[in-house]
Amino acid sequence: MTIFLILGAVAGLYMLWLLFRLASLALPAYIAIVTGFALLRHEYSYPAAILAAFGAGIATLLVGQFLIAFIRSPLLRLGIALLFAIPAAFAGYQAAHSLGALATSSNSVLAVLGLIAAIATSVSAWRSVMGGSDHNSANSANDRSISSNPDPARSIISE
Repeated sequence: MTIFLILGAVAGLYMLWLLFRLASLALPAYIAIVTGFALLRHEYSYPAAILAAFGAGIATLLVGQFLIAFIRSPLLRLGIALLFAIPAAFAGYQAAHSLGALATSSNSVLAVLGLIAAIATSVSAWRSVMGGSDHNSANSANDRSISSNPDPARSIISE
């Protein structure tokens, strides 16, 4: 009996992790759902709609990461990252608020839980779309200039 309680707790925590991971991918998930339902409404088959929806969601995430990686303007990068972070914050807030409502009816506790989850999921979405790119930091610019020139002393002497 104890093993079932432990396995149930592990399964419950894993489901919570999956819920908030999906919440951090709210924009690609939304695009995928809209694409799937639009194709079903236009009388495409279920397998075609599911495959197209999956492709649209993956493409949304990859295009966002691609644009973040290759756009130099910090303002445009911020805008693209916010396109992913704001829906994630909303989805995280709603998930935590609804799960917290199962345990308590205090509005202030639910608001705090929702705010914590909104911040956590928006940071997760931000990190997901940014993908570790740091094009604007000074260290990475110096590293790129040194690594692109195999012998930096020779270029200084020859100039």
